[in-house]
Amino acid sequence: MDRRQAAVALAEARRLPDLTVGGGFRYARETDNHTLRMRLSFPLPLFDRNQGGVLEARYQLAKSAEERRAAAIRAQAALGDKYATLAAALTGATVLRDEVLPGAQRAFDAASEGYRQGKFSFLEVLDAQRTLFEAREQHVTALATYHKAVADIERLIGEPLTTMPSQRKQE
Repeated sequence: MDRRQAAVALAEARRLPDLTVGGGFRYARETDNHTLRMRLSFPLPLFDRNQGGVLEARYQLAKSAEERRAAAIRAQAALGDKYATLAAALTGATVLRDEVLPGAQRAFDAASEGYRQGKFSFLEVLDAQRTLFEAREQHVTALATYHKAVADIERLIGEPLTTMPSQRKQE
């Protein structure tokens, strides 16, 4: 933005032509004379007042302002997306930890005990164990998604998120 504002100022300064001053000494051998010559030129801006350059510089400045606004909107949208991901991952990890994992652990424990007593087959124990391991894997995946979303949000806002009470339970 600063560069574009400087370009506008430069284009406006070029509206007025530059005054040119020159001078020097001249020696004529034939007459053995030393002369001082001075030259002054000031073009009259009758046709070219750099209106096109000024207009282009102003349009470029407006374009920069709109690009900056668009970048801010994109950052806000990305932040909203990451927050939605964070909230969904936190909810999923909490549900898995508080409801699914304990239920899967109880089912596995019950299947193991039933197998020891001869009530269930080994295949049923393996099925309960597979369900427990899948639930644990889903919990770890949800935690990984949550922590990645936290890192992405911290990158977008440029500062660390403060620890919330719901986050302390998670870890």
